Amino acid sequence: MIVKLSNLNLQEKHLNFLFSIFLTFTLLLNSFSNIVIYVNFKINQNEIAKTLCVLRKQKNNTCNGHCVLRAELKKQANNEKKYENTLKEKTESIYTIASTEYQLNPILFAEFDKVVIFEYNSKPNSVSFSIFHPPTV
Repeated sequence: MIVKLSNLNLQEKHLNFLFSIFLTFTLLLNSFSNIVIYVNFKINQNEIAKTLCVLRKQKNNTCNGHCVLRAELKKQANNEKKYENTLKEKTESIYTIASTEYQLNPILFAEFDKVVIFEYNSKPNSVSFSIFHPPTV
C-alpha cells in the first residue's frame, strides 16, 4: 500500500511537470510564430518554389520561394498589429468607462455644549495611588 502511494506521488509530480512544460510551450508559441513560419518554409522550400512562388515560371529564378516567405511574415506582422490594437482598445475602454458624477450633500453637525467621550456609571473596585516615575539617568 505504501509503495502505491509513493508511485501516485511520483506520477502526480510527473504530470505536473509535463503540464507546466505544456503551458510554457503554449505561452511561448505566440512569441516564436516567426520562427515556426521560417522553419515551415525551410522544410517545404522546394515545393513552395515550384508551386507557390510568383516568379516560378521565369528562367534563372533566384527567388526560391522567398517571396512567399516575405508574404507570410508580413501577414503574421499584420495579425500581431491587429491583436495589439484590439488589446489597446480593450485597455482604453477599461480605463475610460463613463465617469459618474457624485453630488455630495453637506452634513450639518449639531453643536453640543459637552462632548462625552467615555461614560462609566459604576463605581471603581479599587483605587490606586501609585504614580509611575521614570528611571533617572
